[in-house]
Amino acid sequence: MALSWSMRRKSLYTSVAGVLALVVLVFLYQTFFTAAPTCFDKVQNGSEAGIDCGGSCALQCPQETHAPVVLWSRVFQTSATTYTAAAYIENDNPGDGAKRVGYSFQLFDADNQLIIERDGTVDLPPVQTIPIIDVTIPTGTRTPARVLFGFSGLPTWYKIPLAAVPSLKVSGQNPNADWSKIEATLTNDSLLDAHNVTVGAVLFDASGTARAASRSILSVAKKSSVPVVFTFPGGVQNIVRAEITVLPPF
Repeated sequence: MALSWSMRRKSLYTSVAGVLALVVLVFLYQTFFTAAPTCFDKVQNGSEAGIDCGGSCALQCPQETHAPVVLWSRVFQTSATTYTAAAYIENDNPGDGAKRVGYSFQLFDADNQLIIERDGTVDLPPVQTIPIIDVTIPTGTRTPARVLFGFSGLPTWYKIPLAAVPSLKVSGQNPNADWSKIEATLTNDSLLDAHNVTVGAVLFDASGTARAASRSILSVAKKSSVPVVFTFPGGVQNIVRAEITVLPPF
């Protein structure tokens, strides 16, 4: 039996409405149920090793990283009432860095009584050995006998692309005869300006023991060099070498 025009028109409208509804449902499904995995969706998906970490994500999963290792910490007198504290940290996470990691130096006297605690934050760049140096620590009339260094929490490690780290190096190391000052040159070979670059210098004796530490913070434009100077008030005896480490910004 032939359909009337009104029935055919109603059937056409119904078909069009059904097609539109299907399109909407497909769109909603693709948007909310088949969206491409990201590193910020709070779901472990794609190549991730954990929730929004590992794999293609910049954030490293805690179970895949190593805590920084404190190789040593020492305290050095710089004046009658001030000291410098230094620690060598080992980063066993190749290519990874951590921002604004809290730390503290605690200085104790010979009776193991706390003299002062100095808190701070530091960026741990993607280099293996990281000197952390805190200068001009006031102790009054008390004499530190030892120092304890520690982090206030576990760092959050991120993969740091090589292209994001300026290529910096120190050359032309020139110490005074009494090791009261070292002059050197900091060179930036990259196409990135480097601001607030921390450069640490530690003096070692023949037994490999650290005897003094100093730091400089400076900036160097791309494809250029700047002088860098480290001072050790009063000089230091029996020094055989200086280890200078550049901590690049990232």
